[in-house]
Order: sequence, then structure tokens, then C-alpha cells
Amino acid sequence: MIRLRKNPAMPYVYDVEMQGLDQLKRFDSVECHIVLYPYSRKICSDDIAFYPFEEYVKDVLSHQRSAYVRISSRFNEIFGLSLGAMIAIAFAICKPEDLLSVESVVSVFGAYTIGKDLWNDIERILVDASKNWRVRFQDNYYRYQLEKHTTLSSYSYLAKRQRYGKVPLLPEKIDFIKQSNSQTLRMCFNMKDLESFVEPVAHVHSIHVDSSLLEDLEERGFLFGVKLSLNRTFLGVTQSFELFQSIDKGSKGCLNEEEAWIEGAVFYRRTLACGRIKWYMRKGLIHGQTIIGEL
Repeated sequence: MIRLRKNPAMPYVYDVEMQGLDQLKRFDSVECHIVLYPYSRKICSDDIAFYPFEEYVKDVLSHQRSAYVRISSRFNEIFGLSLGAMIAIAFAICKPEDLLSVESVVSVFGAYTIGKDLWNDIERILVDASKNWRVRFQDNYYRYQLEKHTTLSSYSYLAKRQRYGKVPLLPEKIDFIKQSNSQTLRMCFNMKDLESFVEPVAHVHSIHVDSSLLEDLEERGFLFGVKLSLNRTFLGVTQSFELFQSIDKGSKGCLNEEEAWIEGAVFYRRTLACGRIKWYMRKGLIHGQTIIGEL
């Protein structure tokens, strides 16, 4: 379903494409996480670029116009409002005559302000405490969301189709993580956006490597890891079938539960999620299958 293709005209560019779009349309959403880790110690993250998403994130962080905008979390505000409402109800029950007094207003506003800060601490405690449980409170996977139906995104879509020669596929949500030696791109695609697609293959993004280091990259090899999550959502509950596989120096496989490399296999998980609460139901190996193609 994911193809890593070396550009014949530009050998320092690897194109990442998504295949089988007609089969993916039966899901509500598809998540694709990609990590690239070069094995050569001469190569670091600054020598590799994930286009166009690295540019989008840089634009957002520098407050420039971008196809994506930062996702604002409202949980802290909701928690603060809930705490303020509880204080107001307590005044209404215990001291109804003081409900509109200065003391009451200050108490409600103070509860809202404290509640917003308190939620951040509660959130971190829940994430850390449940990270090894089968039912977990998850961190937010994505920090940026596509700003749809804007003049910018329409022109960008047209330009990308001319540039890459294939239909471009922009995810609805992304997150880009740049570490010292590796880069990770997280993408979430809304399958409703594919209803008008007729092509079976779409261009997702490109990996640009410093041309002076390309020979070293190919000689030493790299890890190209992919996670695919095929999701169906009903009444706010998302059922996911997650698939994991990597290319390790040309060898395709995955890690099992004991973190041993299994050649020619795919690791899978079945999960249920409601909001940020996720239940890890089953996991295992699928032998003799692949989700990554090379060209």
C-alpha cells in the first residue's frame, strides 16, 4: 500500500506513494506514519527533508501562511469551565443570595483559571500512568490540520499535480517530528476526500537527500518504517486495524513482541478508541505479507 520510489530523473529524491486507493475508500480514515533513520553517521536530520510537510510546519511555526494550521486543544478550557460551573452550582445551592456577588464571580473565575492549568497536569499523569496498560489515555497524535477550501489549498493542489505527475494526496491532519538522526511524519487521511479520485495511486510526499551524501546513504542503508491504521468509526468509537513493517537495509520485516526482527512479516494490532482513550485488544504477526513496495 505504500511504495518508496527513487526518482529516475533526480536520484537524490525518493517519492512516497499510496497505492490501492479504490480499496481504501471503504474505510472512514487511514493513518500513515513514516520514519526514516539513516545508518551512516555522516548523515543527520539536516541532510534529509520531507517535502512538502517540513515546509508547511516551518511556515506554521514562523507564523507564515500555510496549507495547515495548528490544532488547538480545548480540553483544558472545558475542564476549567466545568470546575467553574460546579462552584457556581455550589453557590446557587448553599448561598443563592450571593450567587451574583463579587465573591461568587471571583470564585467562579478563579476556578476556571486554576482548572485550565490543573488539566495539563492531570493529562500528563493519565498518559504516564497508563502507557503500559491495555486501556490507555493517549497523547495527541497530530498537531496540525489542513485548512480546507481555501484559495491557497486549491492552487497548491493544482501545482502539485503538475509537479509530480500524479494526483497529490494531502492528509487532513499531520505531525512532523525532527530528531537529531531521524525524521517522523504522521498523517491522517479522511477517505471522504477520495470520493472523486479515479487514479489508483497518489503521491504523498518526497524525501530529499543531500546529493553529496546519497552514495553513503545507499551504501550504509537506512530504516524506512511504516505504520498503517485502517479505521472505521461508529457513534464516536473508532475500530482500527494497525499494520507495522519496515525496510531494513533492503530487508522487509517487522519486530515481534520480544523486539526480535522477523523477516517477511507484518506486525498487526486491533484497537478500539473513543476520543483519547484507546483499548489495545489483540496483536500478532502476519507472515509472508508486505505493505511496502520499492521501485
